[in-house]
Amino acid sequence: MNDRPAARLQRILRRAWRGFFDYLRAWSRELRKGLGRGLRESLGEHAVEEVLSDKEPPELPDTLEPLTTKPEPEHPTPGRRTWPQRILIAASVLFAIGMLYSAARLNSFEEAIGSIVRIDVPAGVLADPLAPVSSDNGTSTRERPTVKAGETPPGPALNFLIIGTDSAVGLDDDDPAAHRDRTASVALADVIMLLRLDPGVRRASLVSVPRDVYVPIWRGGLPVREEKIASSLLVGGMEQGAPTLVETITNNFEIPIHNFVVLDFYGFEQVVDELGGVSAWFPYPVRDTGSGLNEPYGGCTLLKGQEALAFVRSRKMEGFVEGRWRRVGVWNDLERNQRQQSFMLMAMERAIDKGARSVIVRNDLIEAGAATVVLDDRLTLRTLLDLGRAFSSFRPDDLDRYVLPVIDDSVGGSSVLRLDDSADRVFDVFRGTALEPEEVRVSVVDSRGVVDEPVPPTVRLGYYGFAVDMRTAPVVARTTIRATIDSYEAAVLLGRFIQPAPVFNFGEHLDLDAGTVELRMGVDFIEFLAEQRTFEATDAVARDYLPGVLIEQASKPTPRRALQDEDSTTTTTSISTPTTTTTATLVPEGSTIITTTLSPEETTTTLALDEPKTLPPDESTTTLESAETTTTLVDESITTMAPEDGATEELAPEPDTYNLSPILDARPPAGVKC
Repeated sequence: MNDRPAARLQRILRRAWRGFFDYLRAWSRELRKGLGRGLRESLGEHAVEEVLSDKEPPELPDTLEPLTTKPEPEHPTPGRRTWPQRILIAASVLFAIGMLYSAARLNSFEEAIGSIVRIDVPAGVLADPLAPVSSDNGTSTRERPTVKAGETPPGPALNFLIIGTDSAVGLDDDDPAAHRDRTASVALADVIMLLRLDPGVRRASLVSVPRDVYVPIWRGGLPVREEKIASSLLVGGMEQGAPTLVETITNNFEIPIHNFVVLDFYGFEQVVDELGGVSAWFPYPVRDTGSGLNEPYGGCTLLKGQEALAFVRSRKMEGFVEGRWRRVGVWNDLERNQRQQSFMLMAMERAIDKGARSVIVRNDLIEAGAATVVLDDRLTLRTLLDLGRAFSSFRPDDLDRYVLPVIDDSVGGSSVLRLDDSADRVFDVFRGTALEPEEVRVSVVDSRGVVDEPVPPTVRLGYYGFAVDMRTAPVVARTTIRATIDSYEAAVLLGRFIQPAPVFNFGEHLDLDAGTVELRMGVDFIEFLAEQRTFEATDAVARDYLPGVLIEQASKPTPRRALQDEDSTTTTTSISTPTTTTTATLVPEGSTIITTTLSPEETTTTLALDEPKTLPPDESTTTLESAETTTTLVDESITTMAPEDGATEELAPEPDTYNLSPILDARPPAGVKC
């Protein structure tokens, strides 16, 4: 019953309908009584009884005495409704109709969710977010606070694996994505994304795993062979492809996966078409002959299902600038992954504009998605509704997006990617352990009274790397960590070092400096642990102290962009040939610098790739600096159409000599409404 939260509402609506129907019957009886009284006054008691008893009425005389008109009484006669009563009845009828409609929509939503195809996942493959944690160092001895009335517990953080397959089943023959060199039903993982949803802090994080990353493929708890990660679906087979990919990610990256979603090409197109298309903006005409992308005009365009699929699949995009087609970006999977993430945000914005936040208003969007996705067998309706409630006011722009640093390599003549050592910093976000002690400032309040200890708390915490200041205060019984909700991860990290596990106090408006966590040491404090407690054990305690989610409305999320804004994430690509070395660095403001060295010609080209939300036509410029020349392109192609297919043109640009900035975000720029 826990998996059917709409059932209780349906029972309540049925009882309301029965009560309303009984009211209508009583009203009908009163109406008949009122009609009877009127007939009695005009025809007489005996005739009325015969009329109401369905008997033949007596014959009336040929002439009738004229009826005198009686004056209207000052007060309504018994049995006649007053206007307030009539308004109340009408409001009751409208309310009942609205509740019946809502119940029908909820029932339709529940049936749609129940009709989703499920994959049976072997035991031990998916992580259980509600599994009890080991009671190390006294963790399980702490009491749990009760949730306030009108709130629901925020629940644990969940990692979703989003799998986009390149299956062509269901596509039309004229769809470019249907042209493949293998059977339509044989699929690889074309898109692999990790989405972390933390309802306790209303935070969402997303990272794409490049499909060409070379790793051991795990199946049935054992490494089978080394392959590109996209081939996990083939190794697992049609029934166990997704669980095999889950095992591969869990064992290679040490990231727990709680649920997964699978979507193929046909399903993607159907969802986009159900949205009525997704608005995009391009600084100039673009195309990709490989994916079928062909947008002959710059500026705003509406991408329907087929065009949207060609855009997210594009790996070799070209732009029409100054009368010729030129290479856009460096043509790698990292650029494509960021375009896919950008399109995901665009689709979310479109769905929200269409009313997708409400199951009642746009149940058709939910049904369209339910008809095209495949889920694991553990993702319940209750989980989906709880997440929807927690993120009801979440804005797509608040999504934290990350890029994995990778290194080019080759295996047996095939180009592959390997993860750089710094990828662990990104994966820590999805493990919940992204912070280091050096990034946390602790304000210690010693409320233990008089104690004799050889090493002060400030020195001990300093050993771990925390920045510490200290003061004393009156004695308290319990050791407590106070922090804002934004500093939840910092509070959990500090709590891992404290014995016994402390009490937590989270709030929006605490008297703390920004980024500071307060440790109030009470009489029950024992020691700082030499070996910190596990994250899972401390998180299980701290999460219970987070404010619950309002059943009516969730609070506004607070974005966190620590890796993007405070630390640069470096992507290094080394091609093991004697001629070329490429290095790309993603710097805090989102700009990208790509340096390419061609040894034979001794020519160096430095390309500054700014990653804005895209620029308006009158401001979008691209500057190329080479060893010999500097060229500035002013984008005037917004009003220029690309040449027709078959026209005389240069189909491919000269290699690495005239690249345009990569299009990583096709959302309209500020001030442009598509």
